[in-house]
Amino acid sequence: MSMTPGRENRDHNGSALHRIASNTGFLVCSRILNALFSFAYVAWAVHALGIGPFGILLLVTAFVTLVSDMSHLQSWQALLHFGAAPFACGDRPVFRSILALCIRADLLSALTGCLAGIAIVFVTGTAIMGWSDAVRLDGMWMMATVLVMNTGWSVGLIRLCNRFGLAALFDFAATCTRTAGYLVGYLLHLSLGYFLFAWFLHQLVLFVLTTGCGLVLYRRAMGPILPLFRAVLAERGIAGFWGFTLRVSSNQILDAIFRQGGTLVIGAILGVREVAIYRVTKQICDGLAKPAQMMIPSLYPEFVRFRDNRDWTMLRHVIRRLALIIGGFSCLAVLVAVFGGRTIVSLMLHQTYPGELAIILLMVGSALMEICIVPLETLLTVLGRLASVLRYRMLTIAGYFPVLGGLLMTCGITGAALASLLCSAFILIACLGLVPRWIGTGGPVPDPGDPSPGGHG
Repeated sequence: MSMTPGRENRDHNGSALHRIASNTGFLVCSRILNALFSFAYVAWAVHALGIGPFGILLLVTAFVTLVSDMSHLQSWQALLHFGAAPFACGDRPVFRSILALCIRADLLSALTGCLAGIAIVFVTGTAIMGWSDAVRLDGMWMMATVLVMNTGWSVGLIRLCNRFGLAALFDFAATCTRTAGYLVGYLLHLSLGYFLFAWFLHQLVLFVLTTGCGLVLYRRAMGPILPLFRAVLAERGIAGFWGFTLRVSSNQILDAIFRQGGTLVIGAILGVREVAIYRVTKQICDGLAKPAQMMIPSLYPEFVRFRDNRDWTMLRHVIRRLALIIGGFSCLAVLVAVFGGRTIVSLMLHQTYPGELAIILLMVGSALMEICIVPLETLLTVLGRLASVLRYRMLTIAGYFPVLGGLLMTCGITGAALASLLCSAFILIACLGLVPRWIGTGGPVPDPGDPSPGGHG
């Protein structure tokens, strides 16, 4: 008996939602465990170093993360965007070429980021960022971390193979490494340099596990690895690859400036103690929102499948279901923040500060808006509207830092939380304004220069 079109559509839609829920579940479980561990290792670091040196630790790692994010080409999105179809049909030469370009992008961006980061710290570490000579030296050697923070191609391959459980396992293993390292530092009362090294080891373990897994998965799916290594050196390029990769990476760079740049500005204006308070509070609020934020690795492959099949009806249905899920989760996160946020902050920092609840609610509001932005930006990227998203991101960044500086001067940490909320609200409104242009029509219209929906460049 043949399956009716309505039944087939429901099964297809249900399987997509099931894969999104299942893959997100793996990542959420990992993040929950990581959050529980973070309560311990943050407290140990604060105890061992004191609030001031702990703030320096956060400043240095925030700067390293900013350099990595700004230099890192988002090769995993390019791999899914261009490589999903040849991977599914077993076209080895085409997929190998695409993967080779992704590996080359990771290598070049890692080396560029490391060298640029060293130069920036050497030139501006004391004069602009206000770091002492000792902290500047720590910042320079920590730039080696950037070399092992780019795992785009292997992460993309793990997602193509639908092995999200492995990604969660590797993330957990890296967190265990960091937690164990911080525990040793706490017990032996070690210095700031040691805690920075433990943070480096966390990134190194994640890099080794993820890269090793990527090579194994490639070997199983596509055969010998040696031709891939040759292609990394010899592959000339694929039409549209570098343009798409640069555009999607530009969006992530702007987001990194928004997230990490604000921390550096707070440190320069208010000091390291306020940086510690802001980052720990933001970490807690982001942790409340993290389960929903973890949808993006699961959404992208599914949205690409819908686009390649031109199944706009099912895509709209999935978006509506996700909106309901996000709405329910947001209510739960706000309740947790209201009734438990101050207690969690006090346990991690071992002190209180004025306006705690207001700051927590503002940051939770910002995090929840970013949850709503995640599926919208993913959708617009897959459908070829990335250029429009970039324009709004640039407008946001242009206004964020002046607003942040003014609010820091007048409202302190509360001003930083308010600036974050305002910028998140602006980006959300912009994304919501772009989506209705196609949601009620037969299909999307890409921006000029973006790879067209349903194609590969």
